Amino acid sequence: MIERTVELEVACPLAEVYEIWADMENLPRWMRFVKEVEILPGKEELSRWKFGLGAPLIVEWTSRIVRRIPLRLIAWESVTGLKNSGMAEFFPTDMGCNLRLTLAFDIPGGVVGIFLDQMGVQKWIDENLIDDLRRFKTMVERERPQAPLAEK
Repeated sequence: MIERTVELEVACPLAEVYEIWADMENLPRWMRFVKEVEILPGKEELSRWKFGLGAPLIVEWTSRIVRRIPLRLIAWESVTGLKNSGMAEFFPTDMGCNLRLTLAFDIPGGVVGIFLDQMGVQKWIDENLIDDLRRFKTMVERERPQAPLAEK
């Protein structure tokens, strides 16, 4: 299993950053390879994910929120499909909010796994997670009305 953690500071109040991230259906707006996240009707803790480069390289799974601490943490794990788990943590800072994202997932075995390892999949994952968080930061900071950050 590969596990990666990336973090960055967002110049917006923690409550706003948390609220945007907590709506999991927002994730495709900044996570380039997340094609769709759909909250399952009547089951707010379950969501269906589509991830990949595009057809036919799309992987799907269902995830469950396993822990939620409002304004602090959202943790999830897959219950079907690609085995994975993750956690988004939110920390107040003088400038707004520090967001730490940790993802863990299985790499396929066999020839596919060997190919991914040879192409440097771990470095590729790191670079893409950092890019995704930078897109999130840019999106949140641009959409936010200019107001003092005194509220946290």
